Amino acid sequence: MKKPATAAEKRHMGRVAALGCLVCRRETQLHHIRDGVGMSQRSSHYLTIPLCIEHHLGDFSIHKSPREFKAIYGSELDMLADTIRRLEL
Repeated sequence: MKKPATAAEKRHMGRVAALGCLVCRRETQLHHIRDGVGMSQRSSHYLTIPLCIEHHLGDFSIHKSPREFKAIYGSELDMLADTIRRLEL
């Protein structure tokens, strides 16, 4: 059973979601980056990037076409760095 998000994690995720999709600026869902995390483990709520439903789960998305998505938009870690920079502004 996964632990519920703490108040601080919820605040952080709200700030990330408010940025809009990193690709198209539309309303977002949060994508949890799983770099270095095992298959059955959940990544940190602090390792999230904002993506709209199409870029998150659509036909050409980070989940369905990860190689193509990365080739065009960069790696998840690059997108996380961009997210952090935007939060600091």
